[in-house]
Amino acid sequence: MGFSGVRAGLAVAAAAVLLAGCTGTVGGTAAPVPGQGPVKPVVDPCRLLDQPQADGLGYQVPGHGVPASEAQRAPAMCLWHSKDDTQDSVILNVGWAVGQTLEDYLQGAVVKAPPVKLGGLDWTRYGSFIPGSCDLYTTLGAKSYAFVSVSFKDEDRACELAKLTIPQVAAHLPGGRPAPPITPPVSSSPAQPSGPLATLDPCTLLKPEQAAQLKMQSTGRKNTSQSPTANVTYCLWDDTDGDRGQKAFEVWLGPDVPVTKWVGMDVPPIAQVDAGGRTWSVFGNFNDSGGVNCAAGLALGDTSSVEIVSGYLDDPAHSCDAVKAGIPLVTANLPA
Repeated sequence: MGFSGVRAGLAVAAAAVLLAGCTGTVGGTAAPVPGQGPVKPVVDPCRLLDQPQADGLGYQVPGHGVPASEAQRAPAMCLWHSKDDTQDSVILNVGWAVGQTLEDYLQGAVVKAPPVKLGGLDWTRYGSFIPGSCDLYTTLGAKSYAFVSVSFKDEDRACELAKLTIPQVAAHLPGGRPAPPITPPVSSSPAQPSGPLATLDPCTLLKPEQAAQLKMQSTGRKNTSQSPTANVTYCLWDDTDGDRGQKAFEVWLGPDVPVTKWVGMDVPPIAQVDAGGRTWSVFGNFNDSGGVNCAAGLALGDTSSVEIVSGYLDDPAHSCDAVKAGIPLVTANLPA
């Protein structure tokens, strides 16, 4: 069984435990069978994070144990589900192996980041076949290792959570340092956006007479979108020249969206427009191979921005006309 097969089987087993809600732990001490030599020690990875630690890190307690599997060459592990029980929740997986080398388990997995010292131990990040998973491993002996893995929709955030967890886990491993205090408690949920854009109605950014000046319908329609984040609202003013020619005019608000995160704005702009003391970046051929769309973005800080989108169907040379004409109008209506 190759690298992906071994670890895929492990993930399936872990998922089954989460669904089943198994929380039982078998007690006792393994004893050798006469004539068969020593028995491998049995480890309980759920003890690598006690309940106050898991609770402080934002996970439901207790964890769900998965025994080691010789058939899958998988170590014993324990899983915790974040308290934020939504489709974007976090899964923490902690593993502890004895009687197996890390190389035998990883089987050629790619190193994704150099070792980092956390909790007194060296941890190395290896690649995972699971999207959004951040997996860090430490070697505890010739045939012993441990890992901390966090799965989340945002891989960078998953790594942040993994590195916050590791010092707590390391305190229970051989050679680990005492755990630092967890203050404040860690939440997997991003902070709710704040600032003037969080409560602003995008339809107030173009007054009826201004919309008419752009040859748009005087009243816009407010909508919400799941892209690029769930905290995006926009207003659309329909064009007035039929199915061809000028396209609708849209204003998008991203209270927690950096300007470079809008689709198509991770490349150099084709122009910059100054209005009301603010500088907008203009992007032609926006998200469109035909060159009929145009967008402009304005950063209102490191983590918030405004976007204008429009276009012209019959002549790419006019695709940015409405966007550029609308920039000073929208700017004048933005909060100070």
